[in-house]
Amino acid sequence: MISLEDLLAQADLLKKQIEDLQKAQSEIADSLSAIKSAKDTIDELKTPKNDLFLSGDKKGFLMLRIPEAKADKVIVYLGLTYYAEVTPDTAVKILSDRENELNLTLQEVNKKLSESINAYSQISDILNRIQEQQQKGE
Repeated sequence: MISLEDLLAQADLLKKQIEDLQKAQSEIADSLSAIKSAKDTIDELKTPKNDLFLSGDKKGFLMLRIPEAKADKVIVYLGLTYYAEVTPDTAVKILSDRENELNLTLQEVNKKLSESINAYSQISDILNRIQEQQQKGE
């Protein structure tokens, strides 16, 4: 038999887990968005133009005008504070591989989040029934 205190502790644990998973979900989505933006920028660099405009931040508060941008090499993040100077095509491959890894991780996080939400919902239902029974008994 599970005590009321154990149910409450489990509910609190699941609530914290849900919050952590939602935070991870948001961070992964942000990283996926950044990778898409990086790949779009590489595509822009491949098209010869007189000037290239790049956002200096995520919200577009700062725009940078780069005259006669040249795209024979770009610097791409490899992880663990390592960067590599590579061709744009190699950079797109590295970014695509990272994007695939993040999509798999996001699927795992979504699955765990769904399981945690279902478990929390079940415990909440039990706690609500206990509360209703206690109110009827008073």
